[in-house]
Amino acid sequence: MKEEFDILNNFLNKKKLTYSEFNDLIGNYFVKDYEELEDNYYLIEIITNSIPGKNYYTDYIEIIN
Repeated sequence: MKEEFDILNNFLNKKKLTYSEFNDLIGNYFVKDYEELEDNYYLIEIITNSIPGKNYYTDYIEIIN
């Protein structure tokens, strides 16, 4: 579980991901959903255990080639 969380944090700290990294990110255990804002910009919904039923969204993530 800690390894999955560390991988998630690594991706979220980058702010710009390749398509491959984005696919790895959305496959992460802690990612519940994602929403496209506009071309190549996404918000990621993260599952949180601190307040059951209250997830949070990230800042935007940009997908680059």
